[in-house]
Amino acid sequence: MTVRTSTPSPSDSRTAYALSLTPLPERSRLQADWLALEARSRASFFTSWAWIGVWLDTLPPTVQPRLLQARQGAQLVGLALVVDGPARQRFGLRFCSTAFLHATGRPEFDILTVEHNDFLLDADQADAVRAAMLGHWLEQLRGVTEVTLPGLAGSGWPVGAEQTGRRQVTREDWVRRSYAVDLPAVREAGGDFLKLISANSRSQIRRSMKEYARLGPLTLEAATTVAQGLDWLDRLAALHQAHWVAQGEPGAFSNAFFTRFHRTLVERHLLDGGVQLLRVAVGEHDLAFLYSFVRGGRVYFYQSGLEYGLIEKHARPGLVAHVLAAQYNAAQGHGVYDFMAGESRYKVNLATLDEQMTWTTLRTSAWRFDLEAALRRRRQRKAAAAADATPAVAEAPSAD
Repeated sequence: MTVRTSTPSPSDSRTAYALSLTPLPERSRLQADWLALEARSRASFFTSWAWIGVWLDTLPPTVQPRLLQARQGAQLVGLALVVDGPARQRFGLRFCSTAFLHATGRPEFDILTVEHNDFLLDADQADAVRAAMLGHWLEQLRGVTEVTLPGLAGSGWPVGAEQTGRRQVTREDWVRRSYAVDLPAVREAGGDFLKLISANSRSQIRRSMKEYARLGPLTLEAATTVAQGLDWLDRLAALHQAHWVAQGEPGAFSNAFFTRFHRTLVERHLLDGGVQLLRVAVGEHDLAFLYSFVRGGRVYFYQSGLEYGLIEKHARPGLVAHVLAAQYNAAQGHGVYDFMAGESRYKVNLATLDEQMTWTTLRTSAWRFDLEAALRRRRQRKAAAAADATPAVAEAPSAD
C-alpha cells in the first residue's frame, strides 16, 4: 500500500518537544538515558538496551548511528538510533540516499533482523512523541531519500504519522503475518499445549514423541550459567549450519558479525533473564536447542538447532521442541511465546495467535520514485497478463 501525504505545517504537538538529531554521546551517558526512558516505555526486547547496547558494541566503526531524541522540558520522552545507509543504485547510477531505524542497510549486519521495532517512547505520550520525532528526522534528510522502518509491530505506525514534517513523502507498507502462542491458554489447559492445536497436528506430534521415547525420556532444561549458554549456542550453531549447508544455503552462523553479536548477547544477558537457551534431549542425545529473548512476559523465539537424524520415521524435532518450550514458558508465567514474522508450516501448525509485522518505506517526494513505481506497476501488469494468456495444459485422456 502506498499513501501520498500532504505537507502540513508542524502540529501543535511538535512544539511541545525539543527535538535533536546528533552524533552519539559517550556510551555510559547513552546507556543511562536509554535505561531511564526504557523503564517508562513499552519497549520490546529489540528496542531495549539489552539489544541496542550489544548492537552498538558489535557494529564496526564504519557504521555510525546517530541519536534522535525528544525532550519535554527537562524530561527525556523519546530516543532512537538512525543510520544513513549506502546510496541505492539504479542502472549503475546513484538513485537515492537511504536511512534506517535500528538497522544499517547493509545485509551483512542486518542479518540480525530486528522486529517489534519502534522509537523508544514515554508510554504516556507515545503517539505524539513518535510523530514529532519522525517529522524532525524527515526534515533533517538531504536530497532524495528512502527511509526504511523495519519490523514495526502490528500494522505499523498509524497512517499519518509521517505527515508531521514539512517534506512531502510517500509511504509503502509491507505487512507480514506473525505467529505466536497464547501462554495463559496453555495454563488454562492444565499445561497441555497439545489440547489447543488441531487434531492432525496433535496426532503427528504425539506419534513423533512416542518414537523418540524409544531412545530415552524426552527432557527440557534451561541454561543456567554463561559457560553453559555459550556451549549450547555453539551446539545450536553446529546443528543449524549442518542443516542449511545441506540445503545449499550458507546458514546464519557463517556470518562472523552474527555469531559475535549473539555470543555477546548471551554473555551479558543470560543471567538477567533477557536471553533464554533451552536444550531438548532424548535420553543422552541432543534433539534441539532453542534460543529466545524474554521481556515483559513475551518470549521471542529467535533461532534453533535441530537434530533430524535420531529416528527414521516421524522425526519432527522442531514441533516437539516448541511444544515443550511453550509448556515450559507457560509454567514460568509468561504471556506469549512469539514465533515472530514469516510463513513456516510449523508456525501455522502451532500458533494460537495470529499477529502482524510491518516493514514501512517512506520516500521523499521525487519524480524518480514516481517513475520507478510506474515501471514496477507496468511489470506487474505484464506478468499478470502473461499468466492469464498461458493456455491450460490439457489433461490426458482417461485410460478407462
